[in-house]
Amino acid sequence: MRGLMMLFGGFVLGFASATALLVTISPEGGTQQAVAQTAQQPAQRSQTPARPAATGGDEVFRLNGRGHVETYAEIDGADMPVLIDTGATLISLRESDARRAGYRLRNSDFNVPVNTANGRKYSARIVLRSVEIGSIRVRNVEALVSRDDQLGINLLGMSFLTRLDGFRVENGMLILEN
Repeated sequence: MRGLMMLFGGFVLGFASATALLVTISPEGGTQQAVAQTAQQPAQRSQTPARPAATGGDEVFRLNGRGHVETYAEIDGADMPVLIDTGATLISLRESDARRAGYRLRNSDFNVPVNTANGRKYSARIVLRSVEIGSIRVRNVEALVSRDDQLGINLLGMSFLTRLDGFRVENGMLILEN
């Protein structure tokens, strides 16, 4: 499964795009559907994003009507909304949320070029000490920080997902295997 995830990681759009892409994986291992959304215009979010329900060490989330999972993650002690995004190479945080998690970035830190639908922008590379979603905790996770006007919602990308035992979509649910 980890090899399949790495194949998808190299196959799907990375953080460098301005599009959030959720690729669902069938139980047989094939892709079922790809849903794209422009990050510059975030989707209308429900008042109460999904919260994980722990089952046997796995975390289970219901896909919303757009095929996405929006939930909360605790990143370095700060609770923040995230979109679980297999199309993002790295976790991507909005600058204001990174600040709440304790990261004070200077203008000179924004030196990683990122190509978006609105042209080339620059992000800052950081390493998160801890990312928790439900009962799952991953330490030392690579991430990018973008200016708030460049990112509609934080993205929980492959730098987190590839550190799990696996993930799959089944019956309208995303299952993160711990």
